[in-house]
Amino acid sequence: MAIRYFIVLLVSFIMSNTGKSQTYLGEDKYRVGLKAGPSASLLLGNALSKPSVNMGFTGGMYFKYKLKGGFHFQTEVSATFRGARFKGNADSGYNKFSLFYMDAAQLVLYDLQKGKHTHAAVLGVQPSFLIQSWVYSPYYQYRPAARTIALNGADVFVVFGYHYNKKLIGIQSVFKIGLTNINRGLNMYTFENRHLGPTNNQGTIRNVSWETTLSF
Repeated sequence: MAIRYFIVLLVSFIMSNTGKSQTYLGEDKYRVGLKAGPSASLLLGNALSKPSVNMGFTGGMYFKYKLKGGFHFQTEVSATFRGARFKGNADSGYNKFSLFYMDAAQLVLYDLQKGKHTHAAVLGVQPSFLIQSWVYSPYYQYRPAARTIALNGADVFVVFGYHYNKKLIGIQSVFKIGLTNINRGLNMYTFENRHLGPTNNQGTIRNVSWETTLSF
């Protein structure tokens, strides 16, 4: 229920600021807008078995400010679903992790063409906070087998990529690599006290994602 209320508040805040969006043309110094799009994520390391890409979604709002010399600063607040899928585990194992994060990216954009903000390189850092985690198993099919597993509540990502801007609409495609081992012991059991494995409870888990968003 807390997640549902949080999402409602976030959407309400974003919608209340939509009317303040700027065109970022001519002499404009800043822009406030929305961003949303798909994400592809992985959980790498030796704690989990046979990870594969999981598709998710990210959406939120941003504030971009024009600096000097072709530089721009952009701060973002967004909600993102990350995680991974897993192959080859038995019915007693896990086949998907779904992690719901709140992100606060702090980015620097640099124009690749002098005097134009059409193409820009993106570099920055992103603190992220884990709101909820779910683990799925073939045994339970569509409902989560376990919730709120033992993972660190925060991660820090390095962000790099490309931004394309065309008047009112932009496209941003970035890679995000987590610097933190988010494993805090795992020790996964279902609500029926079934063990979910195989896992290395003392191993490493690192977030990696590729996100492409439309901004306006």
